Amino acid sequence: MTMENFIILEYYESKGHWHFNPVINRRPKKEPDTNGWESIAFTEEEKASIFTYMMDCKLHRREAMKQPPYTAEYIRKEWKLFCYMFNRIIKSYKVTPGMKELVDKNFNDVEALARLGHGGFADEKEDKELSWAWEYNPLDFIDSNF
Repeated sequence: MTMENFIILEYYESKGHWHFNPVINRRPKKEPDTNGWESIAFTEEEKASIFTYMMDCKLHRREAMKQPPYTAEYIRKEWKLFCYMFNRIIKSYKVTPGMKELVDKNFNDVEALARLGHGGFADEKEDKELSWAWEYNPLDFIDSNF
């Protein structure tokens, strides 16, 4: 494993914001855990992006309900739960060409994030009149899984 695209994922608890602190030659570009930022994980940038998009959906919902952002401790717990899911899929799920084709055909990450309540994609949800992600037919394979 090369050390390309590695970062320290940092979280600003009082604002519920993320920061990707690049790691170059095994050294973070900026000193971790300073100026209100708290380290969540030393990880790959793409993995952190998936996690932060998912968590932003939850953070935006909390913001809309006038609740404070999650604590850094809670974010670390969510990170470890996410890592379990992420690693378990890699370890045990056999991705076939047919499955990849099914996902390529049916999964739209922008629409999924919009339907999950990510504030950065609210226009997409409104423009396309998308339903909420939890409003689906649980007996329909495509609707249940995408």
